[in-house]
Amino acid sequence: MSNDPIAPQTTRSARRQQAAGGRTEAYSSARQDRAEKALRAERASFSVHRLFLHRVGGIPGTLIGESTLPPRKGFTKRLTQWNYWWQAQLLDALVDAGERYVADGRISEAERVMDQSHRLLRGIRIHNFGTYVNSFYDDMAWLTLAAGRLNDLSHAVRGRGSDPAQEAGRALYPQLRAAVTDEAGGGAFWSKAEDFKNLPASGPIAIALARAGEQDQAAALTRWFRDRLWSPEKGYVDGIKLELQRNGTRQETLEERAFSYNQGVAIGAHLETVGGDVKHLEDVIRLVNERFTRTHTEEGTEFRVLDTRGSGDGGLFAGILARYLARAASDARVEPKARHLARDLVVATAELLWAGRREFDPDLPLNEPGVDVTEIRGESVVLFSPDATRHSSETLGSGARVELSTQIQAWTILEAAYRLA
Repeated sequence: MSNDPIAPQTTRSARRQQAAGGRTEAYSSARQDRAEKALRAERASFSVHRLFLHRVGGIPGTLIGESTLPPRKGFTKRLTQWNYWWQAQLLDALVDAGERYVADGRISEAERVMDQSHRLLRGIRIHNFGTYVNSFYDDMAWLTLAAGRLNDLSHAVRGRGSDPAQEAGRALYPQLRAAVTDEAGGGAFWSKAEDFKNLPASGPIAIALARAGEQDQAAALTRWFRDRLWSPEKGYVDGIKLELQRNGTRQETLEERAFSYNQGVAIGAHLETVGGDVKHLEDVIRLVNERFTRTHTEEGTEFRVLDTRGSGDGGLFAGILARYLARAASDARVEPKARHLARDLVVATAELLWAGRREFDPDLPLNEPGVDVTEIRGESVVLFSPDATRHSSETLGSGARVELSTQIQAWTILEAAYRLA
């Protein structure tokens, strides 16, 4: 050991400088990662808007998402197959983008997203024959959640609430409360046929009521599906059918299918409600990893990603799961191992979706002689594979119809990965 009394001090100083340099490098790397994830989410947002959104019947100040690309032929199909629920998820994704812009200090961009969101709300109301109310409580619950988040975004951007979002809330909250009855021990009906109490309605209604300050009602719903619909082997199953018998009674039959988005809304409800079973989320996230993922190998490394396969409504299931997994991954009440697992699933799925994207120029004049279809002359758009484990070149062949649901799902997952960056 050196007898020089200055040596230990010099060593400590050098170590401090080395540590500071390491922190600076890590901080710089984190900033780059966050910027890259923001760019990816922005490309998804731009592409959905560019390829799928249009006015309702040419009416100014409106937007609606086209269900497929290319659009379905025939006025009747386009009128009836517009998918209210998909539009609610589209609004949620738009709010994700607005929150991202606020976080990055891009307030003018957040203002633009708010304008798009207001136009979409008007488009939904007009397309739905002048009302936000329909026959399915789960549809209305999802739109309520998205509108509530839009109202919060408006407070953050403009210092006041959103009139269109508040109008939607006033119309929809009474509907959600009416869905909740004591039959089958509690829970919320799925539709106004009132023959099925399920998690796709009870979960988002619980979250919506909790956000409205109605914690007792939200907690009752969450306890109901925790007690009645949780299976340690399958995860959260779908619901309870109430079948009318000849003697006038109604028999309860458990619908035992388990879907990925049911796990997501259950996670969200437990986190949102006072008295939610946060400890239980360790089991839910473990079941998600075991049952609702696929194993993928890349360059000799094996890892799990969310199972994004699905068409129609199913094309949104993994996106909803990712939204609430990201919430769990950011909540200090959740056990660290479960938080890390939730984060890894979301981030890995986003990485694979991005790697498997198809990028092209939508304005390329393909009828010109000698045009290379891979050429980018203007601003490109991206399409994402509905199956994260397969490249879009495999799943989106030439002329294949692309569903809006799968593209909102990819966008939602990319936004969730950004929030975790």
